[in-house]
Amino acid sequence: MAPRRSKLWMARPLAVTALVAGAFGAAKLVDRGLTSGWPAWARFAFASAILLANVGAVAILHGILSPAHSGLSPRVDSDDRGPTLRRGLLVGAAVVVAYVALSKVLESYLGVSVKRTLLVGFGAALAWATAQKPWWFWDHWKAHILRDLIGDSATTAVYLLIAAVLLYLAILGDPSRLIR
Repeated sequence: MAPRRSKLWMARPLAVTALVAGAFGAAKLVDRGLTSGWPAWARFAFASAILLANVGAVAILHGILSPAHSGLSPRVDSDDRGPTLRRGLLVGAAVVVAYVALSKVLESYLGVSVKRTLLVGFGAALAWATAQKPWWFWDHWKAHILRDLIGDSATTAVYLLIAAVLLYLAILGDPSRLIR
């Protein structure tokens, strides 16, 4: 006898469709300029909702297509990290939203450009992920391509070099473009 699926399982495709349709409709409002008169906090909240709706749709779709497998490795076998990956996607998106909000606060009160703050964040995150080598970063299929081409040590060096360039541009880059 086949296992019985819950009603939640049947609602997932509808949830994906609703999230994607809502995010698409919201993006169309932005494209038409209907949000240009809104205060900055409202535009930021609206953009954050669009981002989280898209990430939520991806997480739910991933849960439908691959309930247990993360799909990050070239291996086909199940690694049971799918639920962790989906939670990580939502937490990661929330962290990005909070970091962008922080960068806007730094720009408003200290005059530090959002570009500079984002470059620091991307550079620091890349350096951390390269040093720690978490499975979602180091076992990703794109990282595997580079690791297979040039080896693990050289891949680490390339990623750290990219992180160093990002941090250099953020800290010592042309101040006329990075600070207003």
